[in-house]
Amino acid sequence: MQASSSNLSNRAVVLILAALVVVCGIGPMVWAISTSLKTEVDAVSAIPTLIPSRITLSNYLTVFTHKTFLIELFNSVLYAAGAVAVALALGIPAGYAASRFSFPAKRAVMLLILATSMVPGVALLVPTFYVLDHLGLLNNRLVIVIILAARIAPQTVWFIQNFIEAVPIEIDEAAHIDGASRAQILLKLVLPLIRPGIAAVAVIGAITTWNDYITVAVFAPDSAKRTLQVALVNQVFDAVGISWSFTMAFALISSLPVIVMFVIVQKWFIAGLTAGAVKG
Repeated sequence: MQASSSNLSNRAVVLILAALVVVCGIGPMVWAISTSLKTEVDAVSAIPTLIPSRITLSNYLTVFTHKTFLIELFNSVLYAAGAVAVALALGIPAGYAASRFSFPAKRAVMLLILATSMVPGVALLVPTFYVLDHLGLLNNRLVIVIILAARIAPQTVWFIQNFIEAVPIEIDEAAHIDGASRAQILLKLVLPLIRPGIAAVAVIGAITTWNDYITVAVFAPDSAKRTLQVALVNQVFDAVGISWSFTMAFALISSLPVIVMFVIVQKWFIAGLTAGAVKG
């Protein structure tokens, strides 16, 4: 009886802690949604309320009809998708080579690749800016994509290596005996088996690059090359003053694409890497 009471107490504590975590995680999002549906007068009211006295969608309409919204959305999608594509294009072959091949100083090379991701991006801003300015490459979309891809490429190589190592090497050997080339083995056998891992890496990379502010703000001062994130921060420092209801609507809309992407690919996070690949 005493043990049962103790178990119930422990379970109650766990539930309370879980509830607190949920509230801390969801609370700010709920408040942001509430503020975005308010008029500016209600948003800055001295007595804040969670439920708007009058719900309005005018803030969202203002965001969508803003003269620079579409180009900022385009730039955000271009930079995130381009950086992830470049990182995967480099990381998949490199991860496969690191997993399947042995070469001198392999561990040192992999640690060096990992170490590059530990260098703070802020520490490289000034020298990179001067180099790009000297070469006339500021405000260049391709350069920004490459810089963002370089930022997520090291982790991509390491993640892909670990995913490929989970695939039995006997699959490669059997395909090689049947006459398949390395490229065919990678593209037709290994990649389909690590799709969950690729999806996870892509999502992490997309979220990282989508939320990047400092890179675009520094290397693309032209307003036509900026992203939603840069525009969002500029709203806070607007000399005219900040509109909290508009800013919350802007923040929610700028977060929506990555949320939708995560919902679409979330099944890959729980799918088995080699389910059904090796029987018996």
